[in-house]
Amino acid sequence: MWIKGLCVVAFIVLLNSCRAENPKVTTDCGGVVEGVEKDGAYSFRGIPFAKPPLGELRWQPPVSVTDCLEGVFNVYGEACYQSNFSKLDEHFGSEDCLFLNVWTPTTDSNASLPVMVWIHGGFNEFLSGNWPGYSPSEKLAKETDIVYVGMNYRLHAFGFMALDLISQSAPNRTSGNYGLMDQIEALRWVQKKISYFGGDPNKVTVFGQSSGGTDIYALLASKMAKGLFHKAWMSSASPVLNKTTAEASKDNLLFLSHTRCNTLACLKSLPAENITRAIPWYTFPNWKMMDLMTLPHKGEATGALPVVDGYVLTGEPRKVWSEYRNDVPVMIGTTAQEIEFDPADTDMPYWTWDKYHEEVSAKLSTFSTSLAKAALLFYPAGQISPAYQFLTMISDIRLTCPTEIITSAASLNFRSPIYRYVATAWPSKPTTVLGFSFPATYAFHCIDVLAFFDTLRNTINPLSHSDLLFQENVRNTMLSFVKDGKPSACWQQFDQMTALLSQHITFVSAYKNRECQFWLSNDFFKYGWVN
Repeated sequence: MWIKGLCVVAFIVLLNSCRAENPKVTTDCGGVVEGVEKDGAYSFRGIPFAKPPLGELRWQPPVSVTDCLEGVFNVYGEACYQSNFSKLDEHFGSEDCLFLNVWTPTTDSNASLPVMVWIHGGFNEFLSGNWPGYSPSEKLAKETDIVYVGMNYRLHAFGFMALDLISQSAPNRTSGNYGLMDQIEALRWVQKKISYFGGDPNKVTVFGQSSGGTDIYALLASKMAKGLFHKAWMSSASPVLNKTTAEASKDNLLFLSHTRCNTLACLKSLPAENITRAIPWYTFPNWKMMDLMTLPHKGEATGALPVVDGYVLTGEPRKVWSEYRNDVPVMIGTTAQEIEFDPADTDMPYWTWDKYHEEVSAKLSTFSTSLAKAALLFYPAGQISPAYQFLTMISDIRLTCPTEIITSAASLNFRSPIYRYVATAWPSKPTTVLGFSFPATYAFHCIDVLAFFDTLRNTINPLSHSDLLFQENVRNTMLSFVKDGKPSACWQQFDQMTALLSQHITFVSAYKNRECQFWLSNDFFKYGWVN
């Protein structure tokens, strides 16, 4: 029996000796950082990059963490405090949320791999830097041989509240854009620390989608972000970013009245739940922003989260670029049917062509009857489906055409190359996006980044041949841009060409030129997406 017991002990010792150790890296201070191995690569999760913005640090710029980086980082940090998008009275997360994650194919500090820093979308109000299906992964790091970083940043009222009451006590005499400052702080961390995880701090590409793209639009014009990144990929970014702190402060007085506070001390003492419940989601400034998911009505408005505060941003980015820009190569993308992930008109798939005419006429006649009739000539009945035409018209107004304006501004003012694409691929079957219930059939919002992450397969299983071809085109395009500075040998800069990304890549000299001239000449830029 003692021989049998000895053999068992020996087997356990042998098993433990063969078991791979958790990945470790050593930082500048001699601290050892331990992470997780998965899918042939490594992740280091929940690394704090700034002090918790609690108490007196609420509505203050982030404060750097100066302690030696060491410890076990195998669990993602809390998401920033937020509401459930579908049920705003349900809350989760924490104000103690300024964490980032590193996904890397190597722990060799001399590897000097390119780095991609992910800035997540979600209206600047929802989600996180490691949201399932909408973030980098160990598998992505392994397959692309790139080091990825994803960060949390403060959201909604905690990240973007502009109020005179806050500005009066601020050292810079302004307020708002705390979420942008968190992103800048995370980029500073990358410059200081990413080499220990195999990344090259001189090869950093920021990439973001939706409000993450909007934030990159702002970072390209911010002196605070100077030298922190070397390329940028902004997908489906909101083109309208021109509201000042003073203007937003007036818009946000309704929030202040909901809190029943008249001092900053009172505001800072409120529980996170009370702050979130005080947000005017469905009345002006409409922080739920559902009015942006259909055709505009004349004079309608939505409040802004990122603002021109005179500190992070000194002016509207496309106008500031003539004086100051973080002059790096930029890839600017949109999708052909942007709003399909969550349209306001949820019965759209069942419309007849008569219903389509009725809806377009009713909404655009608030501008003029002649404008509504002209719009129907550009988007006539009988093509594909009523839903397709309606989605395309809204997407052109809200994003496609305003994005042409900001891309032109970048092309005129940047010495670095500016590239433009429109994702036109349709999923092989209707799918839902990040939990939204609307069945996406066409080139929906975020189809491009989901293809890059290879997470379309989360809702389309198995992926069809056409899905795989689209994913391959997106990934090859972006990896070439990140690693070599150009998406492909035949892809020329804007405004010489725009690429249409689908199962095949084609090029056009001017995408939607006639439609965009119509909308922009009728002053529709101001009805582009905000946030």
